[in-house]
Amino acid sequence: MTEAILLASNPLTVRERSALSRVTDGAALRLAAETITRWPGYAPTPLTALLGLASRLGVARVQVKLESYRFEVGSFKALGPPYALECELRRRGTTRHWTAVAATSGNHGRALAWGAQRLGARALIFMPAHVSAGREAAIRAFGAEVLRVDGDFDAAAAAAAEAGTRPGHILVADLPVEGRLDIARETLHGYSVLADEIVAQTAPEPPTHLFVAAGNGSLAAATCARLRLEGHATPLICTVEPLASDAVRRSLAAGRAIETASGMSLMDGLIVGAPSPIAWPILHLGLDAALAIPDRMARATLREAATSGWGGGALPIGETGIASLAGLVAAVEDPLIARSLGIDGASRLLAIACEGVTDAAVLATIIGGQEDASI
Repeated sequence: MTEAILLASNPLTVRERSALSRVTDGAALRLAAETITRWPGYAPTPLTALLGLASRLGVARVQVKLESYRFEVGSFKALGPPYALECELRRRGTTRHWTAVAATSGNHGRALAWGAQRLGARALIFMPAHVSAGREAAIRAFGAEVLRVDGDFDAAAAAAAEAGTRPGHILVADLPVEGRLDIARETLHGYSVLADEIVAQTAPEPPTHLFVAAGNGSLAAATCARLRLEGHATPLICTVEPLASDAVRRSLAAGRAIETASGMSLMDGLIVGAPSPIAWPILHLGLDAALAIPDRMARATLREAATSGWGGGALPIGETGIASLAGLVAAVEDPLIARSLGIDGASRLLAIACEGVTDAAVLATIIGGQEDASI
């Protein structure tokens, strides 16, 4: 595997990309925002200015949006799965006597467990055997039952899918299940609240460039949908993935959704084989560029973030959440990529740190240089 940063730019013309309104529903995004902002304890997650990093990179502004402060969950996932579960329970006419089911390597299961507890439902979460005990404990803390599955995430997803067919069980996933699209769509709609916050928090000087992690692309698609449907030509939106799993970058370059073989990465939450079929049509029309970075860049940025490398205090960001900020740094420091993305001294850059620290012991091991930590 090459250690170079890889970039793909959207080949579609501006006119072709104007068809975004045909593949997403602005009214549904607004309904999600109206609902979630009324939840008890709701508050926009903060934007933190990284003055030292902006000075080092030679740009006008660098900000990071810290999802570590999202409700009690500590990741953007608190917006999507709980909202989709609430919508589904409303359709079924009750919040009790139902069990929400999901597969997870950490954040999704934690968010769904929190949402189920808040709504008075139960939660059953399937986890791959290799995921750390700390992440399991965080899910159990919200009253969920957690079952370990031998094998990788796909094995856990298969077990969750089977459980979701049982009476009284509801499978809540980013991907369409059992021929249904509504739960996956509502999950994406919930994520769009994050972009609503960015619009409000950065007025009247919005970012010129926005970096967002892309696993299956749901968060990035929600961000594109919210910003582009409201007529925001800027910021340029660029996804960031590990080189070991860059399905969105490869799909953007090909102009169609493609499946890829995935390896291992410390950015474990971004390991997928293909973009979500719900997210891809939005990304195809709304995304500007996609980066893939090696783990060494993510690890270096993670160390700086955790050790006050830019001044102003340590940032509570986990190993998946660091991807967008690492991609931002890598893009600016590569002259060819910076030029391709139109980054210069006047640029205002923003990265969405999609998660906080999911397991302090694992993070300490990664920062300490051991690359084989169980995640």
